Amino acid sequence: MKTPGFLTAPNFLTTSRVVLGIIIYALLASHTPLLWLVLALAILSELSDVLDGALARKLGQASGLGQALDPLCDSLYRLTVFLAFAIAGWIPLWLVLPFLFRDIIVSYARIMAASRGVSIGARRSGKIKAVFQGAAQIAVIGAHMLGLPDVLSWAFVGLAALVTLYSLYDYVLGFAKAQ
Repeated sequence: MKTPGFLTAPNFLTTSRVVLGIIIYALLASHTPLLWLVLALAILSELSDVLDGALARKLGQASGLGQALDPLCDSLYRLTVFLAFAIAGWIPLWLVLPFLFRDIIVSYARIMAASRGVSIGARRSGKIKAVFQGAAQIAVIGAHMLGLPDVLSWAFVGLAALVTLYSLYDYVLGFAKAQ
Protein backbone atom coordinates (compact mmCIF):
# COMPACT_ATOMS: atom_id res chain seq x y z
CA MET A 1 0.00 0.00 0.00
CA LYS A 2 1.31 3.43 -0.94
CA THR A 3 2.12 5.79 1.94
CA PRO A 4 0.32 9.13 1.61
CA GLY A 5 2.56 12.09 0.89
CA PHE A 6 2.86 15.34 2.77
CA LEU A 7 0.24 17.21 0.75
CA THR A 8 -2.92 15.62 2.12
CA ALA A 9 -6.07 17.25 3.45
CA PRO A 10 -5.43 15.98 7.01
CA ASN A 11 -1.86 17.33 6.98
CA PHE A 12 -3.17 20.65 5.64
CA LEU A 13 -5.61 20.85 8.56
CA THR A 14 -2.84 19.96 10.99
CA THR A 15 -0.33 22.51 9.71
CA SER A 16 -3.00 25.20 9.36
CA ARG A 17 -3.05 25.43 13.17
CA VAL A 18 0.44 26.94 13.15
CA VAL A 19 -0.65 29.60 10.65
CA LEU A 20 -3.80 30.32 12.67
CA GLY A 21 -1.69 30.72 15.81
CA ILE A 22 0.56 33.24 14.08
CA ILE A 23 -2.47 35.20 12.88
CA ILE A 24 -3.94 35.22 16.39
CA TYR A 25 -0.59 36.35 17.76
CA ALA A 26 -0.39 39.19 15.23
CA LEU A 27 -3.92 40.32 16.01
CA LEU A 28 -3.39 40.30 19.78
CA ALA A 29 0.08 41.87 19.56
CA SER A 30 -1.43 44.78 17.62
CA HIS A 31 -3.32 45.73 20.84
CA THR A 32 -6.31 46.61 18.67
CA PRO A 33 -7.48 43.09 17.95
CA LEU A 34 -10.71 42.12 16.33
CA LEU A 35 -11.66 39.82 19.18
CA TRP A 36 -14.53 38.23 17.28
CA LEU A 37 -12.00 37.21 14.59
CA VAL A 38 -9.54 35.93 17.20
CA LEU A 39 -12.32 33.84 18.75
CA ALA A 40 -13.40 32.47 15.36
CA LEU A 41 -9.80 31.51 14.51
CA ALA A 42 -9.32 29.81 17.88
CA ILE A 43 -12.52 27.79 17.43
CA LEU A 44 -11.51 26.92 13.85
CA SER A 45 -8.14 25.73 15.10
CA GLU A 46 -9.68 23.52 17.78
CA LEU A 47 -12.08 22.04 15.22
CA SER A 48 -9.14 21.27 12.91
CA ASP A 49 -7.49 19.41 15.79
CA VAL A 50 -10.57 17.24 16.20
CA LEU A 51 -11.04 16.65 12.47
CA ASP A 52 -7.53 16.02 11.12
CA GLY A 53 -7.09 12.53 12.57
CA ALA A 54 -10.64 11.46 11.78
CA LEU A 55 -10.24 12.69 8.21
CA ALA A 56 -6.92 10.89 7.83
CA ARG A 57 -8.50 7.60 8.91
CA LYS A 58 -11.58 8.10 6.73
CA LEU A 59 -9.52 8.92 3.62
CA GLY A 60 -6.92 6.23 4.33
CA GLN A 61 -4.27 8.94 4.66
CA ALA A 62 -3.06 8.20 8.17
CA SER A 63 0.72 8.28 8.24
CA GLY A 64 3.71 8.43 10.53
CA LEU A 65 4.32 11.94 9.25
CA GLY A 66 0.81 13.01 10.23
CA GLN A 67 1.20 11.41 13.64
CA ALA A 68 4.43 13.38 14.17
CA LEU A 69 3.04 16.65 12.78
CA ASP A 70 -0.09 16.63 14.94
CA PRO A 71 1.54 17.08 18.38
CA LEU A 72 4.16 19.43 16.93
CA CYS A 73 1.56 21.70 15.34
CA ASP A 74 -0.62 21.50 18.47
CA SER A 75 2.32 22.65 20.60
CA LEU A 76 3.34 25.43 18.24
CA TYR A 77 -0.24 26.68 17.93
CA ARG A 78 -1.09 26.64 21.62
CA LEU A 79 2.25 28.08 22.75
CA THR A 80 1.89 30.88 20.21
CA VAL A 81 -1.58 31.75 21.50
CA PHE A 82 -0.54 31.63 25.16
CA LEU A 83 2.42 33.88 24.29
CA ALA A 84 0.02 36.24 22.52
CA PHE A 85 -2.06 36.42 25.70
CA ALA A 86 1.10 37.39 27.61
CA ILE A 87 2.11 39.97 25.00
CA ALA A 88 -1.40 41.43 25.16
CA GLY A 89 -1.01 41.71 28.95
CA TRP A 90 -3.82 39.27 29.67
CA ILE A 91 -1.64 36.78 31.58
CA PRO A 92 1.89 36.96 33.00
CA LEU A 93 4.64 35.50 30.82
CA TRP A 94 5.70 33.00 33.51
CA LEU A 95 2.30 31.32 33.22
CA VAL A 96 3.29 30.13 29.72
CA LEU A 97 6.28 28.16 31.07
CA PRO A 98 4.40 25.00 32.17
CA PHE A 99 3.15 24.54 28.58
CA LEU A 100 6.60 25.05 27.12
CA PHE A 101 8.38 22.82 29.64
CA ARG A 102 5.85 20.00 29.30
CA ASP A 103 6.10 19.89 25.52
CA ILE A 104 9.90 19.96 25.50
CA ILE A 105 10.25 17.32 28.21
CA VAL A 106 7.69 14.96 26.65
CA SER A 107 9.34 15.34 23.23
CA TYR A 108 12.77 14.48 24.64
CA ALA A 109 11.34 11.57 26.65
CA ARG A 110 9.85 10.18 23.44
CA ILE A 111 13.16 10.61 21.60
CA MET A 112 15.09 8.92 24.42
CA ALA A 113 12.59 6.07 24.55
CA ALA A 114 12.70 5.62 20.77
CA SER A 115 16.50 5.45 20.88
CA ARG A 116 16.04 2.45 23.18
CA GLY A 117 13.45 0.86 20.92
CA VAL A 118 10.53 1.86 23.15
CA SER A 119 7.52 3.79 21.84
CA ILE A 120 5.67 6.21 24.09
CA GLY A 121 2.37 6.78 22.36
CA ALA A 122 -0.30 9.32 23.09
CA ARG A 123 -1.69 9.08 26.58
CA ARG A 124 -5.14 9.93 27.83
CA SER A 125 -3.68 12.72 29.95
CA GLY A 126 -2.36 14.32 26.76
CA LYS A 127 -5.83 14.35 25.25
CA ILE A 128 -7.30 15.83 28.44
CA LYS A 129 -4.53 18.45 28.48
CA ALA A 130 -5.38 19.43 24.89
CA VAL A 131 -9.05 19.89 25.79
CA PHE A 132 -8.23 22.04 28.83
CA GLN A 133 -5.73 24.17 26.89
CA GLY A 134 -8.14 24.71 24.00
CA ALA A 135 -11.04 25.48 26.33
CA ALA A 136 -8.88 27.89 28.33
CA GLN A 137 -7.85 29.76 25.20
CA ILE A 138 -11.42 30.13 23.99
CA ALA A 139 -12.56 31.13 27.51
CA VAL A 140 -9.84 33.79 27.81
CA ILE A 141 -10.79 35.33 24.48
CA GLY A 142 -14.48 35.21 25.44
CA ALA A 143 -13.74 36.81 28.81
CA HIS A 144 -11.95 39.68 27.10
CA MET A 145 -14.78 40.10 24.63
CA LEU A 146 -17.10 40.50 27.63
CA GLY A 147 -14.70 42.89 29.39
CA LEU A 148 -14.18 40.59 32.36
CA PRO A 149 -11.15 41.11 34.64
CA ASP A 150 -7.74 39.60 33.78
CA VAL A 151 -7.79 37.54 36.98
CA LEU A 152 -10.34 35.31 35.26
CA SER A 153 -7.90 34.74 32.41
CA TRP A 154 -5.22 33.84 34.96
CA ALA A 155 -7.62 31.30 36.48
CA PHE A 156 -8.51 29.70 33.12
CA VAL A 157 -4.88 29.46 32.04
CA GLY A 158 -3.76 28.43 35.53
CA LEU A 159 -6.18 25.50 35.52
CA ALA A 160 -4.94 24.47 32.07
CA ALA A 161 -1.36 24.75 33.36
CA LEU A 162 -2.13 22.43 36.28
CA VAL A 163 -3.68 19.84 33.95
CA THR A 164 -0.64 20.25 31.67
CA LEU A 165 1.73 19.58 34.58
CA TYR A 166 -0.30 16.49 35.48
CA SER A 167 0.09 15.32 31.87
CA LEU A 168 3.85 15.88 32.15
CA TYR A 169 3.92 13.77 35.31
CA ASP A 170 1.90 11.05 33.58
CA TYR A 171 4.21 10.95 30.54
CA VAL A 172 7.36 10.92 32.68
CA LEU A 173 5.91 8.11 34.79
CA GLY A 174 5.06 6.19 31.62
CA PHE A 175 8.59 6.75 30.34
CA ALA A 176 10.12 5.55 33.62
CA LYS A 177 7.97 2.39 33.60
CA ALA A 178 8.90 1.66 29.98
CA GLN A 179 12.62 1.67 30.76
